[in-house]
Amino acid sequence: MAAIIQDDLKELGMHVQVVPLEFRSLIDRVTQTKEYDACVLGLASFDADANSDLNVWLSNGGTHLWNPSQTHPATRWEAEIDGLMEQQLAAPSFEQRKKLYDHVQQILAEYQPMIFLTSPNILAGAKNGIGNFHPAVLEPYVLWNVEQLYLRNEPRTASR
Repeated sequence: MAAIIQDDLKELGMHVQVVPLEFRSLIDRVTQTKEYDACVLGLASFDADANSDLNVWLSNGGTHLWNPSQTHPATRWEAEIDGLMEQQLAAPSFEQRKKLYDHVQQILAEYQPMIFLTSPNILAGAKNGIGNFHPAVLEPYVLWNVEQLYLRNEPRTASR
């Protein structure tokens, strides 16, 4: 991915030096020394609830990788994200939480402190005899509603 980005930026006249690192060295550089301009790093979350990633979104979070190690938000928009994330923690309904988190995503799209590069292409299937089969976009893809899956009664054909 870094090589593809490097080639694309070269076509725009930008020189980018890619420094491949062993994973632990990369994490140390990003979280400890902070000696980097940009980094290609996979942050994965398998939870649809934004609260599982507060450490990324809040400006004082441990994996808040832009303007790291903040005691106070470095920018106005980061302060706004902090406020929205705190509000959604206490919102009484799903609809209110979603509206607040949608606003967070709009801010992220505008300022792009992270650029989301890939999304997995998941293929799930089951035999026609499995009832209530509805694959999800997050893990577990096919067993999230295991209590509601059932085997359909198949019509029996007469035999001689």
